[in-house]
Amino acid sequence: MLQPSTPKLVSPLPLDVRKHALFLDLDGTLVEFAARPEQVVASESLRQMLTKLARAMNGALALVTGRSITSADAVLDGALMYVAGLHGLEQREATGVRREVGDIARVRAAANDAQTLVANGALDADIEDKGAALAIHYRRAPQFANAVRHAAAELARRHSLILLEGKMVAELKLGERTKGDAVLDFMNASPFAGRTPIAVGDDITDEDAFRAVADIGGHAILVGAERPTSARWRLDDPHAVREWLAAGLLA
Repeated sequence: MLQPSTPKLVSPLPLDVRKHALFLDLDGTLVEFAARPEQVVASESLRQMLTKLARAMNGALALVTGRSITSADAVLDGALMYVAGLHGLEQREATGVRREVGDIARVRAAANDAQTLVANGALDADIEDKGAALAIHYRRAPQFANAVRHAAAELARRHSLILLEGKMVAELKLGERTKGDAVLDFMNASPFAGRTPIAVGDDITDEDAFRAVADIGGHAILVGAERPTSARWRLDDPHAVREWLAAGLLA
């Protein structure tokens, strides 16, 4: 359970590229949100900085995102080798990509039902089909948040899927792996093993990663306004995250 929010230090501990392993969320953490996921853009300077940072950290830098690996690569132009996608359901390591998604027929059925609700005017939302997961976004129409959450909960129940609620989105996915599982998998192997982990994220789904790093002596940084969280540190927004990363690269 999350503990009540306490004041966070706006300036977190400095990033040490020699000692730390770094796990970064994407949307709302490295890059700003857009009305639709496909509209999110990462600057060339950010992509170059991540490439240089990964090199300086001997590779111990991973993206841990709710996007698919393919979608994350499209935003970052493949800047990072290590990526966990779909909240840990898929993971790219030095040896290749492994997926623990199982039979996606239930996700397909839920996606079809969601599209039907939108087509019939029963739901005003944007449907993102991630293959092994389904996201129902209401960032474009936040006044329909309750309707989206209710519909997502019903779809999850009907198709026996896991429901995750995030910022302006409800997601349905297979399995029970989380971002925390992905972080621990990375930490058990080179080049992450033996380093102190830092997880950085903005959403409720990042709390699993926050707890995972805390359990093994690491640190968590919340991005955005204060809220109940297990993170000790906080940065205001993606711009502040990028500045913190740049400072670590120059240290």
